[in-house]
Amino acid sequence: MQTLVGFIKASHAAPTAAVTIVFTLFAWNLGWRGEQLLGVFVAVIAGQLSVGWSNDAFDAPTDREANRTNKPTLAYGIRPRSLWIAAFSALTLSCVMSWTVAGLIGGTFHVFALTMAWLYNTVLSRTWWSWLPYALAFGAVPAFLTFGFNGEPPQIWMVAIFAIIGVSAHIANALPDVESDKAAGLQGFVISLGSKKATTLCWGLLITGTLILAIVSSESSYWLPIILGITLASAGTYSWKSKSRQAIFSSILLVVILEIIVLLISS
Repeated sequence: MQTLVGFIKASHAAPTAAVTIVFTLFAWNLGWRGEQLLGVFVAVIAGQLSVGWSNDAFDAPTDREANRTNKPTLAYGIRPRSLWIAAFSALTLSCVMSWTVAGLIGGTFHVFALTMAWLYNTVLSRTWWSWLPYALAFGAVPAFLTFGFNGEPPQIWMVAIFAIIGVSAHIANALPDVESDKAAGLQGFVISLGSKKATTLCWGLLITGTLILAIVSSESSYWLPIILGITLASAGTYSWKSKSRQAIFSSILLVVILEIIVLLISS
């Protein structure tokens, strides 16, 4: 049981579940049904498991040196070798399922997204380019699902929104730990920018994404742009008045979640 819990922890369960649910719902909105939709679900969750496990496996030596006892490799005695085996097994399953359900072109876009995620884990996570894999990986998802469903390319606004959400989520996730990571000597895009500039950039991206979604969603309902505008303004005001890192993170997360909901409605 301890080993199972360790593997669940190492999979980064919350982000894995969130990404899988969002991508599967997006596929459903596009028209995927039945066994094909189940295939998308399996491809995505297997891919996300591979990303989580490979991340903890790669970080294991650093975690050991820093005595990060909360990490699964230390807290639950999970061997890095076991994580690597699980990660490569999940990656193989994800690639096979991606090509099976979405064809060569569609499936390759998902495999490309996974390649970017692994590139982040193993090469770019501690560099100024840490944002790039998020933009490319999330931006490739609409093509995976539209080419796989009907052989047609995705609309440009879908690609833009997914890329914006990906980079915004990366920045928001890193913001609460900027100072502690910097003190530990770690590098990365958000750390190099600093809390203030990173926060400004994140809000700039969210405003851009909200404007795009407001224009697109207005075709479905005039209420959606209004809700987007009110939420963005309220979250921004709360973040500005509070100024605490947790408040900033919560405000950004709220806008990201709303953008995802409107994206699903508008797709």
